[in-house]
Amino acid sequence: MGQRGRRLVLCASLVVGLSLAVIAQAAAAPPEKIVIEDIHIEQVDSTSCDFPFLEVFDGRVTITTFFDKQGNPVRIEFHLPFHGTLTNEATGGSVSADQVLQLTVDLEEGTESDVGLRFRVVFRGLGVVLLDAGKVVFDADGNVVFEAGLHQIVNADFAEFCAAFAA
Repeated sequence: MGQRGRRLVLCASLVVGLSLAVIAQAAAAPPEKIVIEDIHIEQVDSTSCDFPFLEVFDGRVTITTFFDKQGNPVRIEFHLPFHGTLTNEATGGSVSADQVLQLTVDLEEGTESDVGLRFRVVFRGLGVVLLDAGKVVFDADGNVVFEAGLHQIVNADFAEFCAAFAA
């Protein structure tokens, strides 16, 4: 599963896990904010490169749900600051990775808008080798309908990253 898929699984899991809290507060018109601290994620990425690598991330998620006048949820915003390490288990090499992403889901349109730093990987001596930052809008089917910035994750441009990480 690619980075977007894993991120969507994480967000979907959080939405499902919090759906009872959101439904319980749906009658209220003001936005509802939930903060989940101390999130720890460990997973293996076996799709981005020709070799698997371990991803370990720590961070938090702030989820803000916006309601219409009738109390129906119309938009959910996720603020996702994470810091982690990627480890090539075959070589033992590790690199630092960061994410500070603002993800907005329009529940009426079914669209998703991502703004900020989706992913940045820094290699010692090489600098930033993998970068996905800017703005991307996905339609209800998950297709990119707008893109501004450099988006190596969204466009599955992993060649330079995999070459540096394999060494």
